[in-house]
Amino acid sequence: MKLRIVQWNIHLNSLAKETSEFLAAKIGTGQTLVCLEEVTPRRFRYLVTSLGPTSSCFSLNLHQPGGNEAKVGKLGIAMLGFGLKVGFPKLLGRCAFPERTLSARIDGTTGHFRIVAFHSLTSSNHQEHKPKNFALIADYLRRNRKKIDFLCCDANEPRHDSMDPAKLEFSPKYDKGEVKKAALIMGAEKVHELTDSYVDYLSSKGKVVTRDPLAVSYKTGTQGQKHGERRYDYIMHSPKWQVVKCAYPYDESVATHSDHSAVIADFELR
Repeated sequence: MKLRIVQWNIHLNSLAKETSEFLAAKIGTGQTLVCLEEVTPRRFRYLVTSLGPTSSCFSLNLHQPGGNEAKVGKLGIAMLGFGLKVGFPKLLGRCAFPERTLSARIDGTTGHFRIVAFHSLTSSNHQEHKPKNFALIADYLRRNRKKIDFLCCDANEPRHDSMDPAKLEFSPKYDKGEVKKAALIMGAEKVHELTDSYVDYLSSKGKVVTRDPLAVSYKTGTQGQKHGERRYDYIMHSPKWQVVKCAYPYDESVATHSDHSAVIADFELR
């Protein structure tokens, strides 16, 4: 079984037509699953209509925001399957913003797999809730570690990147523990069996990359003054899968007025 996954925080103010055209060019001819964050109900409907996926699901269809919720509570996660059936969707209900999580079973031509997606909270807006959410997501990943094939996320971490998980550095703000909660998902202390697909791809090609970040998926700062490059966006995969290719097309992604790069990876079932 061959599979492409596209992970992308499209940003609530991205351009609809350009976002759709970008995705259409990346879907390819085989089985493709697209995971998107910061999706409004209107944008979800537009993408389903313009792209015509085989199947889809949307976190806000499982958790309707209240009328008094802030804008952050009205942004969800979408999964679009091309040549794939997206089924049995559920939220990670204990999280502070459950609509920023989504788990689904995906059925393809030769079998099925389970994928989990989440959009991390930010320290600036959610303070101590960010590490608490990491801990709750890590609990779900640990309990279901034998069942999960893929994880897609905008993690808003780490501060410093490395091919060695033990050398990743996470924000100490609002998380003073010796083991940072984000490390339970991304670091050497991870509680699941998934591997960083980009690092695995680099290793498979015999590449040793020492630059920080390994690839750029986000630039911190204001729109007028970007001053920090980060790799916040991830696809992770289980040992059942081999990553064949993985890329961060940053310039092409932000041309849609998103502020994040997509992550595009091709996999083969071992």
